[in-house]
Amino acid sequence: MPRRRRDTQRAHGFTLLEAVVGLGLAMVLAGVGVVRLVALLQTARLAGAAREVATALRLARGAALSGDASIEVRFDAARALCETRDRAGALLSTRWLPPGVGFAALPARSRVLFGGLGSAENATITLAAGARTRSVIVNQRGRVRVQ
Repeated sequence: MPRRRRDTQRAHGFTLLEAVVGLGLAMVLAGVGVVRLVALLQTARLAGAAREVATALRLARGAALSGDASIEVRFDAARALCETRDRAGALLSTRWLPPGVGFAALPARSRVLFGGLGSAENATITLAAGARTRSVIVNQRGRVRVQ
């Protein structure tokens, strides 16, 4: 009579140890993903805020050129906003920075003044979100660029 093996039937599935190791690995990967997601959101908010400030400055220059009058863009670091005002001081527009983004450095008088010919004072507005920074630069000809 042939000899029978005394193998036990193996159950298909995972042991408790395998499940705990798998969950631990999944948690580590999720934690790394969350950290990267936060950094990605900060970078996106910062880039958007820099474009928004640059747009406000370009629109102010355009208004100064079309109206042949001085237009001023004021920056308020405490309230994280920039306001566009005409020669008389009337408010034309207000733009707020997104949450988590603030002004790291502003021009000496916290403003950029565009003359009727579109010229301006040299100015650099630096925005920061966490450890990242972006600068909006205005030259004497009134040209605006994001760096």
